[in-house]
Amino acid sequence: MGFEKEILRAGTGPKPTKGQKVTVHCTGYGKDRDLSKKFWSTKDPGQQPFSFNIGLGSVIKGWDEGVMTMQVGEVARIQCTPDYAYGAGGFPDWGIQPNSVLVFEIEVLGAQ
Repeated sequence: MGFEKEILRAGTGPKPTKGQKVTVHCTGYGKDRDLSKKFWSTKDPGQQPFSFNIGLGSVIKGWDEGVMTMQVGEVARIQCTPDYAYGAGGFPDWGIQPNSVLVFEIEVLGAQ
């Protein structure tokens, strides 16, 4: 249980530390249990990069722990087991079924 990370492009900046505000581009896959189906992206029309304070539980555990292993500028694919994603409740508004494995393609834009 947890997450697996595949680096798609290495970063050159520092790794974020707990409590920092991190800004990312992200695309999430796993709608209706299909890892090829996108459910959300900051790159969709009208969307913007997403910011959160890392390591404080304000996002799913796979993001909190996975993004903390990334460098600014890095692009990675992070696959999260259900307990590191939305768990037994899923996220029905986005078509995420209960106990779904999810994949996120994340680019760390900044950390401060």
